[in-house]
Amino acid sequence: MTTHRIFLSLVLTSSLLFAQCGKKDAAPEHAGGKAVVDTNQKAELVKIADANHHLFFHPVVGTIGRYHIVDRMTRTFSDQMPDGKITKQTVTNTTDFYVRQTVKSVGKDSSVELTYRVDSIELRSERDTMKVHYSSGKAADRKDDRFHEFNLLLGKEFSISTNKYGDPDSITDSKNVESALLASAPDTIRTKPEVKAKATQLAKELIGQVINSYVMHILAHSPTRALVKDTTWHNVSEVNLEVARGLSFPVTVDASETVHGLEKRGDKVLAVLEDHTSSTPKQTVIDEGEAKATVNNFAASSRSVTRIEDATGLLVHRTTEEKRSFTFLIESKQHPSEKRLISQDGSETMTAELIE
Repeated sequence: MTTHRIFLSLVLTSSLLFAQCGKKDAAPEHAGGKAVVDTNQKAELVKIADANHHLFFHPVVGTIGRYHIVDRMTRTFSDQMPDGKITKQTVTNTTDFYVRQTVKSVGKDSSVELTYRVDSIELRSERDTMKVHYSSGKAADRKDDRFHEFNLLLGKEFSISTNKYGDPDSITDSKNVESALLASAPDTIRTKPEVKAKATQLAKELIGQVINSYVMHILAHSPTRALVKDTTWHNVSEVNLEVARGLSFPVTVDASETVHGLEKRGDKVLAVLEDHTSSTPKQTVIDEGEAKATVNNFAASSRSVTRIEDATGLLVHRTTEEKRSFTFLIESKQHPSEKRLISQDGSETMTAELIE
């Protein structure tokens, strides 16, 4: 699942670095805009004439793109402890973001520096009986200290670099976020090297969370292989899937990417890629040490369709669907009556689109 929940739990460790975010910020830019392409309309198919046709990330310096990202997540979770105590939780989150991307520079090694600015954020979250609604369009929310992580980011530019395939590799400019973190600190404290270093660290941590949760949605990894219509590539890996805090289970992940070809929509020629992943437990029973663990009713899958501008490697449209459910039983060998039962059922959908 994508981790937009991190914003509500991220705590800046030094109160001296808390910015009075929003109190001096201007209202965010108007949220809105028409999608550049309508994927519901029929596209004109374009033949891939070159057998060695590759997709690279090589946008034009100065190109500005605005993206609209909508992420919806639902999850139910239950954890029954050996003493019979049950924790149940139902979570529903919807996050609506508008982000501006500017191509700052292109290096001789084909690396690309990109500048981002979050223009608008809206979050609706329900967790059992607790409800949270944040909108950057509301002046009161921009002054509310409960949302200082959101307000800290709003309107602040930061830059990252990517390789020629569009994969981010480093944060190159975090000064605006650092300044916001230090804004409320007295001059005598703000200039101390250790305080400035802490601000830099916290700024990069916060930006890193934004990159993982949102920027990754609008960056498209270009395949290293030549594009051949209706070709599918497979990759199998093994990971430990976390089922609860401190508890994980080994699974095998089967990932595939299919090239559907090129299509023309308006004045853009787009490469269409479809990704699938499915996970299966390597073992349904782990019988080691003093406990036995069993996983049942396991299902985990994702599907995404990505449209990338062939000429530049820039993302134009992406949809993603994810589902995951399981039950996880832990039994004590010494005390058979002591059992812990964890169950989860969740889904998430995301749309990211280039807008006018």
